Amino acid sequence: MQIAELRIARHDAAVRTENGGGEEVKNSRLFVEKQLLAFEEDYHIKKWVDFLRYKHPDTYMHCKRVALLAGKLADSFLFDLAKKDQLVKGCFLHDLGKAYIPLHILNQKESLSKQQWEIVKLHTSIGAELLESIPRIDPAVIDVIRYHHERWDGKGYPEGLAGDNIPLFARICTVVDSFDTMISDHPYRKKLPVEEARNRLLQHGGTQFDSAIVHCFLSLTDEALELDQVTDRI
Repeated sequence: MQIAELRIARHDAAVRTENGGGEEVKNSRLFVEKQLLAFEEDYHIKKWVDFLRYKHPDTYMHCKRVALLAGKLADSFLFDLAKKDQLVKGCFLHDLGKAYIPLHILNQKESLSKQQWEIVKLHTSIGAELLESIPRIDPAVIDVIRYHHERWDGKGYPEGLAGDNIPLFARICTVVDSFDTMISDHPYRKKLPVEEARNRLLQHGGTQFDSAIVHCFLSLTDEALELDQVTDRI
């Protein structure tokens, strides 16, 4: 999807917001929740999802929130059900690799050392490699997991991809993942107000984030995103 198409999606999202769309929002949330429930029970990935939920429940809940928010954004892009399913699954599993990162590092209040940071960065490759062992997992889902920490300016990881070379679903996940991270509490900092988080997305559009995706996301109101429910920890 190119810039022009994203701008059209942003316009359509704004129009739907102005026209209400409460029932559409409710149905979208139910659709995503059913997706996640079915996916969690998939025999091939259940053991890893359960391990993440057991070892680091905060990360597990973060993954669910990111998937729910991504589902809202998918509606703005007018993705068909197959693409929406890929995006939601990828976002739900984006931090799966953190199940294998030492807890004392994930829960550390102080700044990470260079060595610790390199360990944390491994979670993208670990998660992708876990799913690559499953024959029925769509490559688009794996791309989200592997590339959701790439940056628009090419300064991300693991491969330093830039611009449109980053898969679209990974670019979307980057925005939604960062937003939920900012509005959630962490051992190393308190959550930010929603408005400040929105401003930071805008500030870093064109460097960390794809600006077109940021603007599309920001065109959705807190009500359309159901932030009152999402931030209540589902």
